[in-house]
Amino acid sequence: MIIGIDGTCLQGARTAVGWYLTHLLEAMSHILEEDKICVWMNNPTPEEKDRIYENRFVSINATHYPWAALKLTWNTLGTPAMDSLIGRPADVYFYPNYLPLPQKQGKKVLFIHDLTFLTNPEMASQDAIKTLGHTLEKEEDKADLILTCSEYNRREMLKRFKHLPENKVRVIPHGLPDGFRHPASLDKVLAVRDKYRLTRPYFLFVGTLEPRKNLLRLVHAFLLLKQKVQSDHELILAGPKGWIGDDFMHFILSPQLVDKVRWLDYVPAEDLPGLYTGGEALVYPSLKEGFGMPLLEAMGCGLPVICSNSSAIPEVAGDGAWMVDPTNVGDLANAMERIVNEPSFKGVLKEKGRTRISLFQMENTAKQTLAALKMTVQSHA
Repeated sequence: MIIGIDGTCLQGARTAVGWYLTHLLEAMSHILEEDKICVWMNNPTPEEKDRIYENRFVSINATHYPWAALKLTWNTLGTPAMDSLIGRPADVYFYPNYLPLPQKQGKKVLFIHDLTFLTNPEMASQDAIKTLGHTLEKEEDKADLILTCSEYNRREMLKRFKHLPENKVRVIPHGLPDGFRHPASLDKVLAVRDKYRLTRPYFLFVGTLEPRKNLLRLVHAFLLLKQKVQSDHELILAGPKGWIGDDFMHFILSPQLVDKVRWLDYVPAEDLPGLYTGGEALVYPSLKEGFGMPLLEAMGCGLPVICSNSSAIPEVAGDGAWMVDPTNVGDLANAMERIVNEPSFKGVLKEKGRTRISLFQMENTAKQTLAALKMTVQSHA
């Protein structure tokens, strides 16, 4: 079986989708025995090509088209097709970033990571609504199979797309990469502390700053904690500014919060294990999530997790985290207070988190994905 994969999400600054494909390809490269994977990239840099673990089963086909010309011909002529972009016809084409490209033959499999841009457009970026919201409803009907990472996403899809057969949507949870399966070494923790000037104990949030992450309530909960408990803790927000709005940014960067809340902006992946390991707890009060990888990353690094009890988060967190109503600022503050005042509570959450990650193996994700692609090729439906 020949598998063609759109690898453009690996280019540029890697978002969560890019990291998903990076780890999936590496895991798949170790389990393939006869099937071949060809990943397409356009004008990749040497560093971007190095993001793919190549061996005799996995290869890259790089093209060198101007991006503007590609988009124009795709939209007007439906060419060039994926068949030519990957350099050979494939039995199945896998699109890990929501939307497919033109193709002439072979099966078509999409991966849907999150549906907030459809279910709650007020929480999504205008780019996502424009690019995905108006197109996905057409493309999901043409796909032979749709993969997603949570049962929550699956239910939302079947609710949204009434004509979509239940057997056309399959859940394959994300796996936790090896780099997050154990706490970082003391040297790495100290290096991260020095790099980001982390001299005090801290609560941590990791993710893009956007409305659905519920960060205004998180900041107010932290300020409530500071009123209740005499401590030196600070709140660290680690992630790029998304579409959260300037009012929130002015608030967290105001002089009144300068010694309480800090925004680190984007943190490179190599620094995250040290950042997680050195923290007091991850606080993740998101209102809507299709999965929530920071939960698993924190658990794997030995960091207690406080999170919301909504959307897909309970599927990921299970009993490995302390879940609260994300709209209740008092509950968030009380959970953080327990972390500060009850070492046994913190210890139990650490242990439960370490147990929870055993359910999310990257090898299992790769095996299930490969099986789903094979099933699609073999299906005559």
